[in-house]
Amino acid sequence: MPLPPKGSGGFMSAPGSMVGPAPAPVAEARAEWLYLDQEAMCAAGVLDMRQAMSAVAAVMVEWEKGRVRQPHKLVLRAADSSACERQWRINGLCAALGDPVRWLGMKWMASFPPNRRHGLPRASGLMILNSPESGLPLAVMDATLLSAMRTGAVTGLGVQYLAPPEVRRAAIIGAGVQARTQALGLATACPMLEDIAIVARRPEAASACVADCRRIWPIPVRVGGRADLAVADILVTATTADTPVLFAEDVRPGALTVQIAGHECSYELIAACDKIVCDDWDTVKHRGLSTPARMHAAGLLSDDRIHASLAQLLTGTRPGRERAGERIHFCHIGMGLDDVALAAAVYQNALRRGLGQALELWRAPLWA
Repeated sequence: MPLPPKGSGGFMSAPGSMVGPAPAPVAEARAEWLYLDQEAMCAAGVLDMRQAMSAVAAVMVEWEKGRVRQPHKLVLRAADSSACERQWRINGLCAALGDPVRWLGMKWMASFPPNRRHGLPRASGLMILNSPESGLPLAVMDATLLSAMRTGAVTGLGVQYLAPPEVRRAAIIGAGVQARTQALGLATACPMLEDIAIVARRPEAASACVADCRRIWPIPVRVGGRADLAVADILVTATTADTPVLFAEDVRPGALTVQIAGHECSYELIAACDKIVCDDWDTVKHRGLSTPARMHAAGLLSDDRIHASLAQLLTGTRPGRERAGERIHFCHIGMGLDDVALAAAVYQNALRRGLGQALELWRAPLWA
């Protein structure tokens, strides 16, 4: 069975992630919290993919053991139809980690696709960590990179268990922020990868994605085209599309497909798979946007077609890939527990490195 990345450990012992409980509140009325902007987040290691994979692996195991509480994702949008998300949506994700609780937090993440026309990120957000002793805020941090990194980490963990043997080629459809961390997740999980093709509708977007990746990480990424899909061992869809961009005929026998957003893959692609794995099937169904969720709602995919959750792979209660020729689909839609776990790791790094800005909620509460 594949192991979590180097440096991983238990839920409360993974280096740089969740060492010990959150600091207890000081016994005075003053309330102070740490603000981490994007620069501080980078200095605190938010772009460390091994750290992200270690934190996510540890918390997923705890989730499987019943030691994490997480409600379903809150989605605020302009209308009931998912089509309106082409304009905007805001997601709220929260979780309590540990029993007893060590970490509490919530991510408030806005997605405004039209932002890209103005040179702004599609997604932006804030992450709040709260004291498990008092509920007072411990930290407020930029969640833009954190959210993308935890998504890349989930892909990386799944790939360790589901990728075909001797992976050499991968292709990512999409060239946004998520494509960058998906490439890093693939390269971290599969160091034998020789080629990661970025396939996008706009060549300039693919070129920018490749340039950003090469500037930060030594990974084998390049601008690709649809011809790269047919020879890829791993194919990732990282788009905002609500109609399929990847089809059954694009995928070679034995390949792994990874879906991280909406209706990016055709029904026929999912139906042709030998195994379907999710980060959490109930979470995927509740969000309702991804292809497997839509198929389930239409009566075209039963619950018993889901082979395993990521946590079941990590704990060894369900097998990953068992044959080289298996066609496997991995669908993950995002869980608040991943955000809180990675935020806790980055927050602890920031404390150790003296990063961020201490701010006061109050010097003394007006009423208590």
